[in-house]
Amino acid sequence: MPINGTRLNDRIARLAGFGQTADGGVTRPTFTPAYLQAAQAVADWMSEAGLAVRRDAVGNLIGRREGDPAGLPAVALGSHIDTVLGGGRYDGALGVLSALEVAQALHEDGVSLRHPLEVISFIEEEGTRWATGMLGSRFMVGHISEEFVRERADRQGVTIREALAGAGLDPARFREAARTSDEFHAYVELHIEQSTVLESLGLPVGAVTGIAGPLFLALRLHGRADHAGATPMHLRRDALVAASQIVLVAQEAAATASSTAVATVGRLEVSPGAINVIPGEVFMTFDLRDIVEAQRDRLEHTVRAASERIATAAGLRYELEELTRHVPVPLPEHMVDTVSRSIEAAGLPVHRLPSGAGHDAQIMAEVTDTAMIFVRSREGISHNPREYSSPEDIVAGAEVLYHTVVALDR
Repeated sequence: MPINGTRLNDRIARLAGFGQTADGGVTRPTFTPAYLQAAQAVADWMSEAGLAVRRDAVGNLIGRREGDPAGLPAVALGSHIDTVLGGGRYDGALGVLSALEVAQALHEDGVSLRHPLEVISFIEEEGTRWATGMLGSRFMVGHISEEFVRERADRQGVTIREALAGAGLDPARFREAARTSDEFHAYVELHIEQSTVLESLGLPVGAVTGIAGPLFLALRLHGRADHAGATPMHLRRDALVAASQIVLVAQEAAATASSTAVATVGRLEVSPGAINVIPGEVFMTFDLRDIVEAQRDRLEHTVRAASERIATAAGLRYELEELTRHVPVPLPEHMVDTVSRSIEAAGLPVHRLPSGAGHDAQIMAEVTDTAMIFVRSREGISHNPREYSSPEDIVAGAEVLYHTVVALDR
């Protein structure tokens, strides 16, 4: 197999150096200096692989190799290089660098393809900066409005429009990033599993059957900040107590909704935040997911109803905002079959499994046939410095991706 495992794993280690934290993790939000340095390194490696490199109108990095004959739609491979705060070195980056390694292996071995091959590094998949995931792929399928670009701001108040300009892009041209279905033959994304299914089975790779749809909500509770010692318990309007009750409802609802439903409160901000002051305001976020949309929506209804009921009973005002909503995506059976045959071609056992995490693949599925390949994660740990996939498993995943590209090109 032409995959150069030493080169691939070396690039993973080198990319982790951009935004590396003291504990060995990676913090690389979109368009930060560390992100832009990492993107430049990927662009340089794309050039080494014989790809023509460009940034689209919103900063998605694209390396392209033309096919023969001309005029056919592209087989696209991709993922992302932005990270959560204090994340790991494999989430997203493994997909981009494995795609790049496949392109370079094809180039070095002189393997001709009928279809163009594209390697895409999408911006802002994690949603770390603007609390909205898969932003780069959503730009690519034309989902982002001018109002959103103009008004959505990060915690420092920097809007997407301002960040695009700061990265040397013209925000007025963001619509030029949109592409149509006739430009793509297929899209394939390799990613770490971020769970323990493959590890429990002793398997290095798996074929993904579908992707859960994440729903992000933001809730703000307005109570009254009072003296912690002088205010009797029955006269308090404590926003944190109400928030705690809502958190418990969300957890219990997810546990009973289905075997694949999950609910997470990942951000909780208490104001004024003093030891001797009753919390007068709480801001919190919900991440609700399931691979079946109806089950996810029932979970959402429970959270919304609980927020209203508990806030009203506590005498609080509340505001509940939808931040992001994605539909769960079943992947086409023929694409899952292609990945399964590619796993067999790499001499490995086949296992099919769903993805509980969201990925750019679920957005790209709106414009082209899409597949995903999972690589085993040690202990299922992700979004954490301890995130790890072995060099051997990484090479196995890249080999499956190589076989998948060749099969799709035929």
